[in-house]
Amino acid sequence: MPTVEDAMTDIDRLAALQEVDRRLKERRDRMALLVSEADGYELEIVRRRQLVATLTGERDSLEQRRATMDRQLDISGGKIRDNRMRMNRVRNSTELLALQREIDLSKEANALVEDELLRVMEAIETLTAQLGEAEAAVHELEAQADAAVAQRRAEAESLRQEVESERGARDSLAAGMSASLRSKYEQLFERRGGSAVVAARSGICTGCRMHIPPQLYNELQKHRDVVRQCPNCHRILFWRPEPGQ
Repeated sequence: MPTVEDAMTDIDRLAALQEVDRRLKERRDRMALLVSEADGYELEIVRRRQLVATLTGERDSLEQRRATMDRQLDISGGKIRDNRMRMNRVRNSTELLALQREIDLSKEANALVEDELLRVMEAIETLTAQLGEAEAAVHELEAQADAAVAQRRAEAESLRQEVESERGARDSLAAGMSASLRSKYEQLFERRGGSAVVAARSGICTGCRMHIPPQLYNELQKHRDVVRQCPNCHRILFWRPEPGQ
């Protein structure tokens, strides 16, 4: 028994196919956006975790440096105390001068270390503050991302199922056309952003808004089911009477 699709002309099929393809394109575009947004959340979490790891590593490195300098000052301080005790027991002026010189050099070295230690401690304080902010940002984003990513991936999956369910109707319409017509339509649909088949009204192509040659416009009205293209934008044209005509 003949079906509705069997009675469709090429123009009818093209117009119907375009409507299906537009719906599919909208769903695919929406799917791509949702997946991109979900991936964006996850990538941003990774980026922020990497920042936390980097700041933690820098702070730990400075903490080790501070510990090293603390030990260095302790050792140097012990030597200074020992030299001072030795000075109390030494009566030789030459040896006293040598001990005093050693003490002075140790103090100068300690002063440099203490200055550097102060800078390290300030850097640790700054890094600790930055680390706290970075960790808080990660926790905040993770709390938001769980629900946001789940919602987007669920919607994307729902759209994917809709696309799959409508693909059969699309394939059925496309199968009723010649391969060359289907290829021409698909190329136009891609190049023209989903507008491959357009109406001709009052002598104008509604796709590019340019005037159609009068002879072509007359042919469109006389032979409504013949595939013709706009000479300006090359979209496939069809004509149907306006209500009341």
